[in-house]
Amino acid sequence: MLTLSTSASAGGLAGAWQGTWTKSGDALRVVVTFQRSGAGYTGTFDSDALQVAEIPFAQVTENSDRVHFALTGDASTIVFDGSQRADAIDGTFVDGAAKGTFHLARTTAAAPLRSRDVTFDNGDVKLAGTLLVPDGAGRHPAIVFLHGSGPEQRFANRWLAQRFARVGFVALIYDKRGAGASTGDWKTADFTELAGDAVAGVRLLRTLPEVDAKRVGISGHSQGGTIAPLVAVRAGDLAFVIASAAGGIDPARMEEYSLGNSIGIAALPTGEATDARAFVHAIVDVAYRGHARSELDALAAKLKGRSWYFDPPPADNFYWAFSRRIASYRPADSWRQVKAPVLVLFGDKDERVPPKSDADAIVQALRAGGNRNVVVKTFPNADHTFALPAANGAWPRHVADYADVMIDWAKHALH
Repeated sequence: MLTLSTSASAGGLAGAWQGTWTKSGDALRVVVTFQRSGAGYTGTFDSDALQVAEIPFAQVTENSDRVHFALTGDASTIVFDGSQRADAIDGTFVDGAAKGTFHLARTTAAAPLRSRDVTFDNGDVKLAGTLLVPDGAGRHPAIVFLHGSGPEQRFANRWLAQRFARVGFVALIYDKRGAGASTGDWKTADFTELAGDAVAGVRLLRTLPEVDAKRVGISGHSQGGTIAPLVAVRAGDLAFVIASAAGGIDPARMEEYSLGNSIGIAALPTGEATDARAFVHAIVDVAYRGHARSELDALAAKLKGRSWYFDPPPADNFYWAFSRRIASYRPADSWRQVKAPVLVLFGDKDERVPPKSDADAIVQALRAGGNRNVVVKTFPNADHTFALPAANGAWPRHVADYADVMIDWAKHALH
């Protein structure tokens, strides 16, 4: 059982806190929420600047007036340690090699959106999600958010879902198969199966009393945007489709572009760049074109030790089998069949997919199928996640009107 000091127990840790996390002189505004959970606490944080909502902390502990919590990200874990004095928490954090300070003050929690947890099935896979419902009676337009690559859970799309819900959309977010509370395994699925999960979400929305079944759309980023046309064709009669940072060309070509950027080929001297391109091409040949692994292993042994080199995934890594399963996917074949209004979003500095090639391929496919109701929006200086260049050590910043562009377009598409 926790023993709280007089100063900490006066208000307790539970509740909403607003303040800043500061590193390299850059203050990030956040809202942190702690909840009691058994004998301890859980917690989440929101940040409009980072465009995230209800991101869970890995751990929250309190001992007397000392407070500890950690945030596990893709690249590092940020560890916070501070002291609570009545209605304020102050302390320090460590983010890899960077250090910073934080200040939080107790605040009144924002009025929550109506929400409820739901489950729906795609064959023998049970998907678990959350439905965000706007205020007001009657039937509302609705949107399903598709996943990016990896084991993405519902909170990855919660910020956007909240933005849509607050302007009148019912929003469905769910855990990808094999992640969170959903069954199945995304590592052994192909794009058809992942698209089927989203189609099952569309079907769920169309049965709900809060939803206007004729005004249901989808939004997907990265992998979610790449399979968006497949979802649209299988779901049928969608009201709109939003695809951001989506692949529109051969997956193998996209992978070569992504891997080449990840090791900085464009900045290498000519000879090094030639070797690096050969290495990337060999990886993609094995992963997507079925070439023998022995050729890649021989090249890797020759190039190992170069500044840009990385060890290819081991032979039993899921990467190889997953790549082979999606290798034959041609997004244009599905885009040609999409009849709904389409919004395509890219950052012009996208390092994962070639924005101009993909945008051109998507638009050409839609027009070939007779669909000219397409808008392409490219954000200057934005990367694959729509983040903007930041000063060294500063917090990332994202395109400020990213959500507004999506919402305004979707509302217009419904009329």
